[in-house]
Amino acid sequence: MARIDLVEKIKREHVGKWIGLKDGEVVAISDTHEDLYRELRKKGIDEVYVFYSPTEEEKKYGFLF
Repeated sequence: MARIDLVEKIKREHVGKWIGLKDGEVVAISDTHEDLYRELRKKGIDEVYVFYSPTEEEKKYGFLF
């Protein structure tokens, strides 16, 4: 699966969440980016691709996504 397809699949599975992806695996999920970074530090994981999955309501505004 191409990376863009994987990211879109993960975004559909975790709407409204911040997600950390490393080597094609979800390593952390949280409601806020602060909590996500805290979890990554706690786990000692670095070099993570971090992104947010917007809700349908947030998509209506069209910014940052």
